[in-house]
Amino acid sequence: MRRMSERGDTRLGTLVFFALLAAVGLAAWNVIPVYYEHYDLTDAVENVCRTPVYKARTPERIKEMLLTEVRNREMEQWVFPDSFKISTTPRNRRIQLTYEREVNILPGWKRVFKFDYTAEQPLI
Repeated sequence: MRRMSERGDTRLGTLVFFALLAAVGLAAWNVIPVYYEHYDLTDAVENVCRTPVYKARTPERIKEMLLTEVRNREMEQWVFPDSFKISTTPRNRRIQLTYEREVNILPGWKRVFKFDYTAEQPLI
């Protein structure tokens, strides 16, 4: 009597499982950097929002600082100067960031990720 493991047979379910595992791994490989870069950019936006008034008196200077952060992260193809809305009051500063990014998740499957973030910090 021969055991199944000795015949060299493979089960279709195992092949399907490994194919799905590979697809999930590839999708994660393509999507995780998108979210990582977004959260890295939001940290930079928070830091710029905390900039004291004496270092950046005008919204144009704030926008310059933000665009420098975008260039440092090589995100110019998704984040544009009009992606930022800056409002400053005597007590606080608010920066709104809105942009979209299209990602090829799997071959033949693209998705547009829409990001919207608002940073608000008191002025020092």
